Formats: sequence, structure tokens, C-alpha cells
Amino acid sequence: MSEERVLLLFDENRPFWTERLVEMAGEDPLLLEKLAGGGLLRRFGGGFCITEEGRGKFREWAAESYLEALPGGDPEDPVLEGMKLETALLFERGFTGFQGTKQVIVSPKLEIFPAIPPDELFSISGGSVQWSLMENPMVQKLVKAFPRDRTPGSDDLKILESMLSGGGVTRKRYFPHVLCINQCDYAYYWRSRVDTDRWGLLNADRMFLNIVRDPERFTLADAARDIAGFSLFLLDNRHVYLPGCFDIDTQQQSAFTWWFWATETQAGATALAACLRAAGRSLISPAEPTDAWTISIEALRAYDNKAESFYEFVDDLAISVTRGGS
Repeated sequence: MSEERVLLLFDENRPFWTERLVEMAGEDPLLLEKLAGGGLLRRFGGGFCITEEGRGKFREWAAESYLEALPGGDPEDPVLEGMKLETALLFERGFTGFQGTKQVIVSPKLEIFPAIPPDELFSISGGSVQWSLMENPMVQKLVKAFPRDRTPGSDDLKILESMLSGGGVTRKRYFPHVLCINQCDYAYYWRSRVDTDRWGLLNADRMFLNIVRDPERFTLADAARDIAGFSLFLLDNRHVYLPGCFDIDTQQQSAFTWWFWATETQAGATALAACLRAAGRSLISPAEPTDAWTISIEALRAYDNKAESFYEFVDDLAISVTRGGS
């Protein structure tokens, strides 16, 4: 039933919906008021969130549909939640993914280690970023304990996690705003498995994105903080979970991992890219190989094409920050 589908939209990763966003998701926005009238949703911040009674009904309907999703809570920042969700929905409709699979996840619940404060990993001088990430003693200890040239699939995930815990590695949760995982040629890759692929990133291209609500106040230091967390996540996967098959997949093809900053307007995306571009590739040095881009929600809304691949999609819409930089 349609009411069930609409209520199940309000999961822990997507706790806030508006009529417009529900319509973008292909559901009937009029059902929001009906669910609110039944006590399952309530008006909140210009949209809707789920009530306590609604969370109980969500769990019931999710179980009946064999879904493992959990209901959302009250969003701390409904404006940001709406921007994240709209960006994800626009990524969903913008490209198909060539003969493969695509996941667009809002607020993915990831993890990074070691848990080092970002400001301890870089300094800024002369408009460029100087990184000390790889010189950090905790990072050096991790890299030494988990060489990058290990054979993929030779480890067991439980053993790896035990080694990390036994080595005193500190962890923290990592929540980029949107993660898109795109695997091309699924029929070619579906048999490839690595047991330590904790986050489902094997044989796929990955796009990480954060929303920038005020690009005029977004500084190079703010960008470097984003890249610091991104770099640690990549380090963990390159050295611990997917050594030898993160940037080059199991069939010896390149796998891309890119970073995006999304702004509301195209003017904001253009200005932000120009500002950050002055730092050159120093901005993304510890995350290499990678690239950084800006993209606007305004341009995503106006995009009337359905790109076959995310490469075409990015080429049509994104503004390069790091390509061609020094």
C-alpha cells in the first residue's frame, strides 16, 4: 500500500521529507498529510518527520517487507537534511550506471581510524595546504602493521578487527553527507568477493559529497578538514580492508574515488571551485589518487539528461577543483 511506502521513506538516514522530495521519490505527496492525521508523522521545519507512534508502525511494516531499515529520529537541522536528500535524489535520476549497479546513500554511517583531530593533520601557508598526516605516529604505526601490498582476500575481517582493537587503534564515526557507489559491468564482476570489504566498495567507483551551505564563508581550512577525514577513510581501506584492490580493482581496472562539495547555486559552485583551485593538488595530497570537484543543486535540478555513466554525468555538471592544478 502507498501509505506504507511513504512511511518507510523516513528511515534513520533520511529522517526529513517534504512534499516536493516525496514526489521526486515517485510517491504521492498527499499521503504525508494523511499519515500526519493518523499520528504517524508530524510537521517539522517546513516538512515532516516521523513520530514515536510512526516509528512503531515503521518497524512493523519494515519487518513485514523483510527490510532491515530503522526509523529516523528528529532531525537536528531540517534544512541541511533536505539539501542532502535532494542532492541524493538528483544523483539517482541523473545517470544510470553502465550495465551495473548504483547506490546513493544519505549520511552513510562509516568509520575512520586513527581518530586524530583534523586540525592536527595539516597547516596552511601561502595559499596551499601542508600535510602532516602520513608523518603522524598513529598513522605510521597503522601503515606499518597493515602493508598495502598484502594479497587481497588473504585476511579475515574478524581477525583484522581484532588486530586493530589489540593494537589500541582509536576509531570515530564518519558521516559524509552523501555517498554514491557505482559499479559498472556487474555481470563481469559479480563473482568477485573479498571478505574484508567492510563497506561494500570493492570493484566500484565512489563519490563522496558534502553540502556547503555558505560557500562565501567556506575557507581552505574548512576544505582541508573535509579532506583530512576523507584521506583517513581511504587510508583505512587501502591498507586494512582492501589492500591491493581499492584503487585498482580485482580485474586490474582503475577504480575512482572522488570528493565533491555541493552548493545551492551554480554561482556558488563556480566561486568555490575558483577559490579552492588556487591551492592546487596540495589540497588532496594525502588522498591521492583522487580528484575534488564542486557541483550545484541548481544545475542538478536543471539537468534534463539521463547520463549513461557517472563519468558523463560528472563531465556535464561538475566543476573541477584539482585537475590541472600544481
